[in-house]
Amino acid sequence: MNSVLNEFETGPVEGLKPIAMRDPNFLKLTPGDKVVLANFYSSPAYAVLLKLMEGEIEKAETGHFKKWQDQDLFQRSGIFCVAMRTFMERLQTEIQRQVEEFAGEVEFARTTKSQLEKSPEEQIQDEFRR
Repeated sequence: MNSVLNEFETGPVEGLKPIAMRDPNFLKLTPGDKVVLANFYSSPAYAVLLKLMEGEIEKAETGHFKKWQDQDLFQRSGIFCVAMRTFMERLQTEIQRQVEEFAGEVEFARTTKSQLEKSPEEQIQDEFRR
């Protein structure tokens, strides 16, 4: 069985150099980490984790609004709630970006590998068929 992990771990396709440019604002994960993350992202466990995070944020926000009479405590708990929600949203964005990047890398490797297996004549004929 040829899994995505096996195909991804083979490294760059013959004749290609790995892409070295990466935005320094994004985390760099290993290929194995990306596979685990991609599987987790599409699993029911991820949906449950999102529900739990959202529930904890809602509990914190409800507690925050109950503290409206103490201005100092109200402001501190509000900052905490904003931080919780911001963290959750950034985490979701980073997970989605990592999964999309991984999918693009796998697709690029598959396409390039299949092109290298074809003769130049077949590649030209495929271009005319498009």
